[in-house]
Amino acid sequence: NATVARRVRAPTAARGATRTRATRELLDLAALVDVVPSDLALSDAERALGKCAFAALSASSAAFAGKAIFTDEKRAGRGEQIGMYVGNASLFGLLAARWIESGHFPLSNMYESLLFLAWGITAVHLVVTERDGFSESAIPGALAGPTAALTVAGATLALPAELQRATALVPALKSNWLMMHVSVMMLSYATLLVGSLSCVSYLVVDASQDWAAAKGALEKLDKMVSNDGERVRNRPKVSVAADGETVAVETMNASADYGGELAVEATRDGERILTEMDNLAYRCLGAGFTLLTAGLVSGAVWANEAWGSYWSWDPKETWALITWLVYATYLHSRLVAGWSKKDSCAVGAAGFLVVWVCYVGVNLWGVGLHSYGWFANK
Repeated sequence: NATVARRVRAPTAARGATRTRATRELLDLAALVDVVPSDLALSDAERALGKCAFAALSASSAAFAGKAIFTDEKRAGRGEQIGMYVGNASLFGLLAARWIESGHFPLSNMYESLLFLAWGITAVHLVVTERDGFSESAIPGALAGPTAALTVAGATLALPAELQRATALVPALKSNWLMMHVSVMMLSYATLLVGSLSCVSYLVVDASQDWAAAKGALEKLDKMVSNDGERVRNRPKVSVAADGETVAVETMNASADYGGELAVEATRDGERILTEMDNLAYRCLGAGFTLLTAGLVSGAVWANEAWGSYWSWDPKETWALITWLVYATYLHSRLVAGWSKKDSCAVGAAGFLVVWVCYVGVNLWGVGLHSYGWFANK
């Protein structure tokens, strides 16, 4: 009986050792496949690239804003465009370093997506302004530059450390749809934001047009009643020859037309900028709307694979639909309904806030499947 028992226990022990060895091999294989530690802090390279991007974007924004506010022509120069290139390249390098260190596409948390959004804003700005050499107006850069710089600052300074660390992907994100869906959505947000900022530029320039016209009219009236501090007679000046014949009639000093010329010149510059801003907004919002539509469709397919439903009225999904409707209204009002450009741009400008609520507000509030719960936890 003892011999039989030993014969029975021997195969059982062998099978147990084999299972233990197989389990150990599987664990080693998993460690090789999933090389992302559960808590990967920022590297020195990432910190340096983040600071470089913020410094370049801040300097470029200051140059754009200075020319947009304090110059009459409001023309952009090459120096500030180079600053945008440096910021874009720094953000690209930061995202590439993040990808190498984490082992997955850098769009798994709020920190990475904010940096990707800032990179997208600078990339879209450079593409649309370099289309014809570079944009003549400094106004788009004066709005896109600070938006990208503040986005980088928000990612690096405002977010808590736990939202900046790279972690292993949850099972639902271990899919090729992560790159296809999330990257398309982030690029759509970046393009829509640049287009909305162009709409804001249009509204600002349009409002300043009325002020410039009123200023020109006041200067013209001032020239009519005074010349170097001396009052000019309202009666016409008459020159009389020695024989009593009238030879010349001067009704007004020529310098009185200066104010009118100034008003006409300001109006022409304003119309040029308005046309440029309207074209820029239309191109960006049209492209962004197409990307947003593709992102919603790919997200629905991914949701069906991950959660078994194409649409579940998650807060993120709902706000994405609201964003889609806002920009659909802009395109409809501009192409079909025949609204004025000012009214259409007002809709496009409102989309700027809607995008930020959809992207940041819902994600950080702590509700739904797409949230991080930072606001709720605090």
